[in-house]
Amino acid sequence: TSVSVIDDIEERYDRLGYELYKTKLKAHLYGAATTRERLILVAVRKDLKINQFEFPTPTHGDGLKKVKTVNDALRTLDIKTLNNPKSDIDNRPMNHTDKSVARFKLIPEGKNIVDVLDKVPDELKISGFYSRGCTMRLDGNKPAPTLVPGHSNFPVHPKFHRSITVREAAAITGFPIDYKFVGSHTQRCEQVGQAVAPPLSEAIGKTLKDYLA
Repeated sequence: TSVSVIDDIEERYDRLGYELYKTKLKAHLYGAATTRERLILVAVRKDLKINQFEFPTPTHGDGLKKVKTVNDALRTLDIKTLNNPKSDIDNRPMNHTDKSVARFKLIPEGKNIVDVLDKVPDELKISGFYSRGCTMRLDGNKPAPTLVPGHSNFPVHPKFHRSITVREAAAITGFPIDYKFVGSHTQRCEQVGQAVAPPLSEAIGKTLKDYLA
């Protein structure tokens, strides 16, 4: 028989004396330039007599602050000296093959290569299946979808014919511009792609701090 992971977690915390609160929160509603959604679980000790834990309310969106776009995030790099690839290893573009660049040129802004597959010459086709990642060009006027981590799986830049850099992905996710990532290129991509967006993390942290005060 199948077992719900969430139900199992809830039962375990209940036995330990905790009330489990859960919800899904979208990063772009808290100041990140990505729509990434995360399941958030908060366990509260029952003896604290907290009747209902309230998750942070959105700060961006309808009637609130303007939702940040990919272009908004990239502009924060344009005014920083860290945008110089020579001084910031995380802002060094990947060395794509000529075929990859030719493929990128065929992808309109905000579209995936599957949207224009009939225009892709046979010599540039990879297979009949294309996942997200560097077969999709970001729309600069919208928040990015979930940025898939990996060696070369970040989406294509809205204007340039290359995948976005680690630093650009980090800016879109909401990391501080001077945040230092460590490890290989693949590991640094994963650190960005697997993170809970910092603006969302901060909102949750502030809410927890208020409950602990």
